[in-house]
Amino acid sequence: MTGRLGWREYALATPDQLLPVTEEFPDTMWLTALSSPGLTAYCAMDMFGRPMPGQTLVVTSAAGSVGGYAVQLGKLAGMRVIGLSGNAGKCRLVVEQLGADACINHSETGYEERLAAACPDGAHLFFDTTGGPVADRVFDNLAKYAKVLVVGRTVSNNSDRPDLDPVNMRQLWAREASIQGFSRYSYPERWSFARERMMALCRQGLIRTMDHLVDGFEKTPSALRDMLTGRCTGKVLVRYATATAITKDASA
Repeated sequence: MTGRLGWREYALATPDQLLPVTEEFPDTMWLTALSSPGLTAYCAMDMFGRPMPGQTLVVTSAAGSVGGYAVQLGKLAGMRVIGLSGNAGKCRLVVEQLGADACINHSETGYEERLAAACPDGAHLFFDTTGGPVADRVFDNLAKYAKVLVVGRTVSNNSDRPDLDPVNMRQLWAREASIQGFSRYSYPERWSFARERMMALCRQGLIRTMDHLVDGFEKTPSALRDMLTGRCTGKVLVRYATATAITKDASA
Protein backbone atom coordinates (compact mmCIF):
# COMPACT_ATOMS: atom_id res chain seq x y z
CA MET A 1 0.00 0.00 0.00
CA THR A 2 1.07 3.60 -0.55
CA GLY A 3 -0.19 6.79 1.06
CA ARG A 4 0.75 10.27 2.22
CA LEU A 5 1.43 9.40 5.85
CA GLY A 6 4.26 11.75 6.74
CA TRP A 7 7.86 11.11 7.78
CA ARG A 8 7.60 8.38 10.39
CA GLU A 9 8.68 4.83 11.01
CA TYR A 10 5.14 3.59 11.65
CA ALA A 11 1.72 5.05 10.85
CA LEU A 12 -1.94 4.26 11.45
CA ALA A 13 -4.14 4.81 8.43
CA THR A 14 -7.71 4.30 7.28
CA PRO A 15 -8.46 2.60 3.93
CA ASP A 16 -9.32 5.88 2.22
CA GLN A 17 -5.78 7.15 2.92
CA LEU A 18 -4.11 4.28 1.08
CA LEU A 19 -3.78 2.97 -2.45
CA PRO A 20 -3.17 -0.71 -3.22
CA VAL A 21 -0.08 -1.89 -5.07
CA THR A 22 0.65 -5.22 -6.73
CA GLU A 23 3.71 -7.25 -7.62
CA GLU A 24 3.25 -6.40 -11.29
CA PHE A 25 5.64 -3.48 -10.92
CA PRO A 26 8.71 -2.94 -8.71
CA ASP A 27 8.19 -1.10 -5.42
CA THR A 28 10.17 1.89 -6.66
CA MET A 29 7.92 2.22 -9.72
CA TRP A 30 4.85 2.48 -7.50
CA LEU A 31 6.59 5.43 -5.79
CA THR A 32 7.77 7.16 -8.96
CA ALA A 33 6.09 6.67 -12.33
CA LEU A 34 2.85 5.45 -10.72
CA SER A 35 2.84 7.95 -7.87
CA SER A 36 3.18 11.71 -7.50
CA PRO A 37 6.09 12.32 -9.94
CA GLY A 38 4.70 10.47 -12.93
CA LEU A 39 1.06 11.31 -12.27
CA THR A 40 1.81 15.02 -11.81
CA ALA A 41 3.50 15.11 -15.21
CA TYR A 42 0.71 13.11 -16.87
CA CYS A 43 -2.14 15.17 -15.41
CA ALA A 44 -0.50 18.51 -16.21
CA MET A 45 0.26 17.48 -19.78
CA ASP A 46 -3.12 15.84 -20.33
CA MET A 47 -5.29 18.54 -18.79
CA PHE A 48 -3.47 21.71 -19.82
CA GLY A 49 -0.39 20.95 -21.95
CA ARG A 50 -2.20 19.29 -24.85
CA PRO A 51 1.08 18.33 -26.59
CA MET A 52 1.00 18.39 -30.38
CA PRO A 53 3.25 16.37 -32.72
CA GLY A 54 5.99 18.46 -34.31
CA GLN A 55 5.85 21.24 -31.74
CA THR A 56 8.74 22.06 -29.41
CA LEU A 57 8.55 21.34 -25.68
CA VAL A 58 11.05 22.77 -23.19
CA VAL A 59 11.31 21.14 -19.74
CA THR A 60 13.20 22.53 -16.76
CA SER A 61 14.76 20.13 -14.27
CA ALA A 62 14.55 17.55 -17.03
CA ALA A 63 16.42 14.96 -14.95
CA GLY A 64 14.20 15.61 -11.94
CA SER A 65 11.43 13.53 -10.45
CA VAL A 66 8.63 15.24 -12.42
CA GLY A 67 10.51 16.77 -15.34
CA GLY A 68 11.90 13.41 -16.43
CA TYR A 69 8.38 12.12 -17.03
CA ALA A 70 7.35 15.30 -18.83
CA VAL A 71 10.27 14.72 -21.23
CA GLN A 72 9.14 11.17 -21.95
CA LEU A 73 5.47 12.04 -22.32
CA GLY A 74 6.36 14.83 -24.72
CA LYS A 75 8.38 12.44 -26.88
CA LEU A 76 5.55 9.89 -26.84
CA ALA A 77 3.25 12.64 -28.10
CA GLY A 78 5.56 13.29 -31.05
CA MET A 79 7.03 16.55 -29.79
CA ARG A 80 10.58 17.84 -30.21
CA VAL A 81 11.82 17.96 -26.61
CA ILE A 82 14.53 20.22 -25.20
CA GLY A 83 15.56 19.51 -21.63
CA LEU A 84 17.27 21.91 -19.24
CA SER A 85 19.47 20.72 -16.41
CA GLY A 86 22.24 21.95 -14.15
CA ASN A 87 25.14 19.68 -15.01
CA ALA A 88 26.60 17.79 -17.94
CA GLY A 89 25.98 14.33 -16.50
CA LYS A 90 22.28 14.96 -16.09
CA CYS A 91 22.10 16.38 -19.61
CA ARG A 92 23.58 13.20 -21.02
CA LEU A 93 21.06 11.12 -19.11
CA VAL A 94 18.15 13.21 -20.39
CA VAL A 95 19.22 12.64 -23.99
CA GLU A 96 20.57 9.09 -23.85
CA GLN A 97 18.08 7.52 -21.44
CA LEU A 98 14.95 9.69 -21.57
CA GLY A 99 15.08 10.36 -25.29
CA ALA A 100 15.16 14.18 -25.40
CA ASP A 101 16.31 15.72 -28.67
CA ALA A 102 18.72 17.94 -26.76
CA CYS A 103 19.51 18.97 -23.19
CA ILE A 104 21.18 22.24 -22.27
CA ASN A 105 23.30 22.82 -19.17
CA HIS A 106 21.98 26.12 -17.83
CA SER A 107 24.91 26.51 -15.42
CA GLU A 108 27.44 26.91 -18.25
CA THR A 109 28.38 30.12 -20.01
CA GLY A 110 26.45 30.55 -23.22
CA TYR A 111 23.22 29.00 -21.95
CA GLU A 112 21.10 31.71 -23.57
CA GLU A 113 22.71 31.26 -26.99
CA ARG A 114 22.45 27.46 -26.92
CA LEU A 115 18.81 27.65 -25.84
CA ALA A 116 17.97 30.00 -28.70
CA ALA A 117 19.76 27.72 -31.18
CA ALA A 118 17.83 24.70 -29.89
CA CYS A 119 14.49 26.48 -30.37
CA PRO A 120 14.73 28.05 -33.85
CA ASP A 121 10.92 28.16 -34.14
CA GLY A 122 10.39 28.96 -30.48
CA ALA A 123 9.04 26.82 -27.64
CA HIS A 124 5.36 26.00 -28.11
CA LEU A 125 5.00 24.40 -24.68
CA PHE A 126 7.10 25.16 -21.61
CA PHE A 127 6.86 22.69 -18.69
CA ASP A 128 8.44 24.50 -15.74
CA THR A 129 9.10 23.15 -12.25
CA THR A 130 11.82 25.59 -11.17
CA GLY A 131 11.04 29.20 -12.01
CA GLY A 132 13.73 31.84 -11.55
CA PRO A 133 16.31 33.08 -14.06
CA VAL A 134 16.40 29.78 -15.97
CA ALA A 135 12.70 30.08 -16.75
CA ASP A 136 13.08 33.76 -17.62
CA ARG A 137 15.46 32.85 -20.45
CA VAL A 138 12.94 30.35 -21.83
CA PHE A 139 10.39 33.17 -21.98
CA ASP A 140 12.78 34.91 -24.39
CA ASN A 141 12.35 31.95 -26.75
CA LEU A 142 8.63 31.30 -26.65
CA ALA A 143 6.73 30.81 -29.88
CA LYS A 144 3.73 32.97 -30.65
CA TYR A 145 0.71 31.81 -28.59
CA ALA A 146 2.92 29.48 -26.53
CA LYS A 147 1.63 27.77 -23.42
CA VAL A 148 3.51 27.85 -20.11
CA LEU A 149 2.74 25.21 -17.48
CA VAL A 150 3.94 26.29 -14.03
CA VAL A 151 4.13 23.00 -12.15
CA GLY A 152 6.62 24.07 -9.49
CA ARG A 153 8.96 26.84 -8.35
CA THR A 154 11.83 25.13 -6.56
CA VAL A 155 14.23 28.03 -7.11
CA SER A 156 12.18 30.32 -4.91
CA ASN A 157 10.47 27.87 -2.54
CA ASN A 158 10.67 29.02 1.08
CA SER A 159 12.34 32.24 -0.04
CA ASP A 160 11.40 35.82 0.79
CA ARG A 161 13.07 37.07 -2.41
CA PRO A 162 10.45 37.86 -5.07
CA ASP A 163 13.21 38.40 -7.64
CA LEU A 164 13.77 34.64 -7.70
CA ASP A 165 10.36 34.17 -9.28
CA PRO A 166 10.02 34.78 -13.04
CA VAL A 167 10.21 38.49 -13.84
CA ASN A 168 10.36 38.39 -17.65
CA MET A 169 6.61 38.78 -18.04
CA ARG A 170 6.94 41.23 -20.96
CA GLN A 171 7.85 38.31 -23.20
CA LEU A 172 4.67 36.47 -22.27
CA TRP A 173 2.71 39.55 -23.31
CA ALA A 174 4.70 40.07 -26.50
CA ARG A 175 4.07 36.49 -27.64
CA GLU A 176 0.48 36.45 -26.38
CA ALA A 177 1.35 33.34 -24.43
CA SER A 178 -0.90 31.72 -21.87
CA ILE A 179 0.29 30.65 -18.43
CA GLN A 180 -1.36 27.90 -16.40
CA GLY A 181 -0.52 27.08 -12.82
CA PHE A 182 -0.86 23.42 -11.86
CA SER A 183 -0.99 21.84 -8.42
CA ARG A 184 -1.67 18.13 -8.27
CA TYR A 185 -3.51 18.55 -4.97
CA SER A 186 -6.33 20.30 -6.83
CA TYR A 187 -7.27 17.33 -9.02
CA PRO A 188 -7.64 14.16 -6.92
CA GLU A 189 -10.40 12.96 -9.22
CA ARG A 190 -7.88 12.71 -12.09
CA TRP A 191 -5.41 10.52 -10.22
CA SER A 192 -7.04 7.15 -10.97
CA PHE A 193 -7.24 7.84 -14.71
CA ALA A 194 -3.65 9.08 -14.86
CA ARG A 195 -2.41 6.01 -12.96
CA GLU A 196 -4.17 3.64 -15.36
CA ARG A 197 -2.66 5.43 -18.37
CA MET A 198 0.83 5.42 -16.84
CA MET A 199 0.49 1.74 -15.93
CA ALA A 200 -0.33 0.96 -19.57
CA LEU A 201 2.76 2.87 -20.73
CA CYS A 202 4.94 1.11 -18.17
CA ARG A 203 3.63 -2.31 -19.26
CA GLN A 204 4.72 -1.49 -22.80
CA GLY A 205 8.16 -0.45 -21.63
CA LEU A 206 7.61 3.10 -22.87
CA ILE A 207 8.37 4.83 -19.57
CA ARG A 208 11.74 4.78 -17.86
CA THR A 209 11.83 5.41 -14.12
CA MET A 210 14.57 7.21 -12.24
CA ASP A 211 15.17 7.28 -8.51
CA HIS A 212 17.85 8.02 -5.94
CA LEU A 213 17.53 5.64 -2.98
CA VAL A 214 18.83 6.55 0.48
CA ASP A 215 18.78 4.09 3.40
CA GLY A 216 17.96 5.19 6.94
CA PHE A 217 15.23 7.23 8.65
CA GLU A 218 17.85 9.55 10.12
CA LYS A 219 18.95 10.59 6.61
CA THR A 220 15.57 12.09 5.70
CA PRO A 221 16.57 15.76 6.30
CA SER A 222 19.78 15.48 4.28
CA ALA A 223 17.94 13.67 1.48
CA LEU A 224 15.42 16.51 1.34
CA ARG A 225 18.25 19.05 1.20
CA ASP A 226 19.99 17.17 -1.59
CA MET A 227 16.75 16.96 -3.55
CA LEU A 228 16.01 20.69 -3.24
CA THR A 229 19.55 21.66 -4.23
CA GLY A 230 19.54 19.48 -7.33
CA ARG A 231 22.19 17.01 -6.22
CA CYS A 232 20.12 13.96 -7.12
CA THR A 233 18.65 12.50 -10.28
CA GLY A 234 15.02 11.45 -10.41
CA LYS A 235 12.82 10.88 -7.36
CA VAL A 236 14.59 10.84 -4.00
CA LEU A 237 13.41 7.85 -1.94
CA VAL A 238 14.31 7.21 1.70
CA ARG A 239 13.97 3.60 2.84
CA TYR A 240 13.16 3.47 6.54
CA ALA A 241 13.05 -0.32 6.86
CA THR A 242 12.72 -3.50 4.81
CA ALA A 243 9.64 -5.71 4.84
CA THR A 244 11.71 -8.49 6.46
CA ALA A 245 12.77 -6.22 9.28
CA ILE A 246 9.21 -5.05 9.91
CA THR A 247 7.95 -8.66 10.01
CA LYS A 248 10.62 -9.67 12.54
CA ASP A 249 9.85 -6.67 14.74
CA ALA A 250 6.13 -7.40 14.68
CA SER A 251 6.62 -11.03 15.69
CA ALA A 252 9.10 -10.28 18.49
